Amino acid sequence: MKLTPEKRNQLIAVGGVTAGLIAALWYYGVGAQETRLRAIQQKLTESEDQRQKIIAAGKSAALVEEQLEAGSAKLAEHQKEMASGDLYSWMYAAIKTFKAGYRVDIPQISTVELTDNNLIYKFPYKQAKTAINGTGLWPDIGKFVADFENRYPHIRIENLVLEPAVAGPDKSADKERLGFRMDIIALVNSAPVAAADPK
Repeated sequence: MKLTPEKRNQLIAVGGVTAGLIAALWYYGVGAQETRLRAIQQKLTESEDQRQKIIAAGKSAALVEEQLEAGSAKLAEHQKEMASGDLYSWMYAAIKTFKAGYRVDIPQISTVELTDNNLIYKFPYKQAKTAINGTGLWPDIGKFVADFENRYPHIRIENLVLEPAVAGPDKSADKERLGFRMDIIALVNSAPVAAADPK
């Protein structure tokens, strides 16, 4: 069957219109839907990112809370060992009990002075200060000082003065023996968690 030029032109026109309609349907129908789907997919991705951030923040908050509880428990343990109550009795007991294992003689412990803290800037504890005098051999004094500060991390020894020991009543003195003076400064727990035990 042979088409006349007029029929052929009409057929080409119908095909062109049909192709144009299909292209318009694709562009306005499927293309718009694809654009909407991409936007929805983008929002889903952003929402998933937000959800992951929220989950991570929740885990981080739980970790921070756990660390805070552990830190609070550790602080409470340290506060139990800090000076509290009758400060002279606490300091006297701490020094006398601790010195029992060392060959140093400490016959004098001065009164205790309670002051604001000057060991650590803006630290929320007061401090108690006492001075002690005694005698001993250099290795014993050194070991006593080092072990005392290591045993009590909330206590510092300051103003340590060493000098030859003064002769006793019989005017004889051990030439290797030294006299010492030092200030002992302890942080004071103003709200004790439990009865303080200086041991």
